[in-house]
Amino acid sequence: MSRAALLLLLLCLACTREDRASLYRRPISPTPASGWARLPLDAESQRQIKGAWIGDGAGRSIPFLEAREGLWESRALPLENTLTGKDADGRPTVEFSLKLPEGWRVGERESLKLDLDLDGRAPWVAQVKAERQREGGGFIAYDPVSPLHLYDLSPSGNRRTLDLPWDGHRYRLTLLASQGGAPRIRGLSARAETRPEALEAELALDSTLTPEPGQPRTWRVTLPDTERVVGLDLVLAPPTAPLRPEIRMGEGTEEDRGWASSDLVWNLPALNTRSSRIALAPVQAKSLTITLPEGATPLSVRLLVRRQTLIFPAEAGQAYALHLGGEAKPAPGSLGALPSIRTLAARAPLTLGAREADDQGLPHREGPDQRARPWMPWIAGLALLVLGFAAWRLFRPAEDPSA
Repeated sequence: MSRAALLLLLLCLACTREDRASLYRRPISPTPASGWARLPLDAESQRQIKGAWIGDGAGRSIPFLEAREGLWESRALPLENTLTGKDADGRPTVEFSLKLPEGWRVGERESLKLDLDLDGRAPWVAQVKAERQREGGGFIAYDPVSPLHLYDLSPSGNRRTLDLPWDGHRYRLTLLASQGGAPRIRGLSARAETRPEALEAELALDSTLTPEPGQPRTWRVTLPDTERVVGLDLVLAPPTAPLRPEIRMGEGTEEDRGWASSDLVWNLPALNTRSSRIALAPVQAKSLTITLPEGATPLSVRLLVRRQTLIFPAEAGQAYALHLGGEAKPAPGSLGALPSIRTLAARAPLTLGAREADDQGLPHREGPDQRARPWMPWIAGLALLVLGFAAWRLFRPAEDPSA
């Protein structure tokens, strides 16, 4: 019995061992000036964001925020000096300035969401020429990778909202008809928002379209690694009128993966108009499927990736590191109570260095039941043997003394 008890004790002690081999850290490039700092993650560190923490040279945990939609509440901005009408070429146009709340400056949020009140006969498609004016200068055209479009293709769908960078004092929008007649602009409203997925993607990955077995008119796109996908550029074979693709993210059944598309795409060379950009809610995925209506054929696709970004207060010259592979070391307080980050978009992002050993990391802490789980079958078997032996000793027939 004493040997069995000793073996049981040794097994329990083995359950409490900590494995520090999985801990590592990534040095963070120093910042030239104190203030808010942006740290975009790569694919490797992004997968372990749940247990990540930022520490200084002394191992103290630094509070940080994850850049995400809704990080700062959107704010309606009143408009002033609004002018609507037509330009010299007879195209609908509107000019307006933003009335800033007390204490705000241009760029208080990363982007502007504009809701336009338009009056036109559907169906129509109009490309938007957007310009903004900085203080003391002239109008500068906004030149995104994919042209901006508004449309009303009832009942196929309509879009009357725009997302623009907030980097100007005054804005001018002009509608260029691509299909039908450009609608009249009756008015608009504006909200200031922080929407990281509305910014330009950091990576544009050209991908191969592979027909999905057993699913007609469906193609699969696979990435080399799991990435945070925020959109795609899908070029269709012409001529293709506006249509809405079905896009499903990741693996599994259609019900599990769900819908991820809300934009229309088309390719009409005769009308000199094409739209390929589809915005997606940020999602971690390694593959997706695209389903098109009968007759539509994809020519090419590029997946747009925007890596998750951490935001933290950094001191100039201080050494920081991103700790990964273990438990997060909590930092006191919450940065969410501070005002918005005014200069965030203007700051150059910091970079992550190569992985190195981490003597300040925290191994995963598991409860006694979790630590013992791999050993439970052995412990249970040993316990049964001990109990069986004790029962055999207790209930075995007594030896006959006369024998």
